[in-house]
Amino acid sequence: MNEKSSKDRLKTIGYIILVLQLIMCILVGAKKQGFHEDEYYSYYSSNRTAGLFVTDRQWQDTHTIKDEFVVIPGQGFNYSLVSTVQSWDVHPPLYYDILHTACSILPRLFSKWLGIVVNMIAFVIAWFLLLKLMDLLRVTDVTRLLVLAIWGFNPMTISFVMFTRMYMWMTAFIIGCALLHIRLLQATRGVQNTILLSGHKSMFMFWLRYIFPVMICSYLGFLTHYYYLIFFVFIGFCYVAWLLFRGSGNKVKISKKIYAGSVYVISCAVALLLAIATYPSAAAHIFAGYRGTEAISEFSTLANFPSRILFFMGLMNDGVFAGVFLVMAIVLLVCFILLRIRVSSEYMMLVITGAAYFVVVAKTGLLLGDTSNRYEMPVYWLYILIIITALELVLYEVSLKLETRKFLPLKLKENLETIGKALLFVFCGFMIVWAVTCDLTGSRILFLYEEEGEKVEYARDNRDVLALVLYNSATPDKVWWITNELLEYPKIYFVSEENDTAIDDEAILSSDKLIVYAADDDNQQKMLQMIVDSSDKLDGYKEVGHEENWTTYEITGGSNN
Repeated sequence: MNEKSSKDRLKTIGYIILVLQLIMCILVGAKKQGFHEDEYYSYYSSNRTAGLFVTDRQWQDTHTIKDEFVVIPGQGFNYSLVSTVQSWDVHPPLYYDILHTACSILPRLFSKWLGIVVNMIAFVIAWFLLLKLMDLLRVTDVTRLLVLAIWGFNPMTISFVMFTRMYMWMTAFIIGCALLHIRLLQATRGVQNTILLSGHKSMFMFWLRYIFPVMICSYLGFLTHYYYLIFFVFIGFCYVAWLLFRGSGNKVKISKKIYAGSVYVISCAVALLLAIATYPSAAAHIFAGYRGTEAISEFSTLANFPSRILFFMGLMNDGVFAGVFLVMAIVLLVCFILLRIRVSSEYMMLVITGAAYFVVVAKTGLLLGDTSNRYEMPVYWLYILIIITALELVLYEVSLKLETRKFLPLKLKENLETIGKALLFVFCGFMIVWAVTCDLTGSRILFLYEEEGEKVEYARDNRDVLALVLYNSATPDKVWWITNELLEYPKIYFVSEENDTAIDDEAILSSDKLIVYAADDDNQQKMLQMIVDSSDKLDGYKEVGHEENWTTYEITGGSNN
């Protein structure tokens, strides 16, 4: 009864932690004021209507711009359009299908909360999958809560709940992939080879229960992000290697092992082929798309290998582990060697797969500053799990070793295990407090763009003033990076910075104040002066704001440039 009561209490604490983490996501989400350019693309490629475009010397109603980011009545749940739009880009469509579903439920709504809530659902799925994975790994109840607390409150985890892209869903499928492979390994071991020695009917039932779920997860994971394939291939390789070369009490012919391994490999290949058949553009994206060819080119170049590893290691060290990962990893590795601690097949599979994924992605991912965390974030949970469980095991082994030392006082020997647990709790407590502090202060949270709040407010305050966009014809797509601000105006007048012909629009010429969003370009100042010279009511301009690629100006009468 006491043991059941204790487990129920820990389960309740776990649910409280999950609720607090979801509340934290809402609190952090409330601070989000702007969007990364890729987030705009997520909404656009999920809900595209007629297509975004810029004109030269023409007005465009902003409601037609907004229509490209929302589902308009009558176009909801149009998944064929989502796949078509995504085929023009470099990503598979499943995440965009999910986002499109949310937008279809709430048509005409363009809100950060749609993307955040979609990712919060993925977070909850990932949370329970990680809990189940730790159950299979026989992680102690208290340590499970510590791992879930550290991962769930971690600033990088919260950051990617904020980021309206596919990475939180990819995390869920990668955890699912790890869970199903650990489950498959343990099932294979549990039957003590009888499945390899029995008939086809038994093999089919084993396949249906343990391999078919792997196929489903991998089908969905591949259609969420192609990087899922890296994790899947390496954990599959580890499983097949374990299957072929493991020792066992029963004598099993190698042909039987090869047969079982072949069933697994063929099943996985079928799942991927079905994914490609569902979305034929996948093959072109990987082997011919600009990101696919770029990644292959980067992988074949060895010169930048050390710098890339150090770059991504630094991101994880600072963003996930408060700067202590490298020290902890080295100390724990030395302890494992000196104490001759054996690692289970399950953990070895996860360590090898996690390391291989990290290296391959570090070699091929884009170098985009802190936002490059997106590529490694789907396995950050794994490194947290490994560090915490390895620390717990090392402290336990050290306590066992010290118990045999005669020079230690008996009182101290009796409390060695308690001291070890206390050290584990201190470290985990530090990680949790650091993570929560980062969340509340926003010091390491990405994708909030709080500074854009003032810019949107400025646009809202001036919504009755005519607004112009001077865009760079070489990069017209960057116009949509300031969509949040442009949507505050009823209409926008677009002007190419490569066309210096005097403006003749009557509304502009009769206005004594204009708001101008000018793209960074060599012609920027020339074009601003052209606008001033075009009207008798305007005589100067001044800068009122700046952001990446764009500067905001007020053009008025009685001002000086």
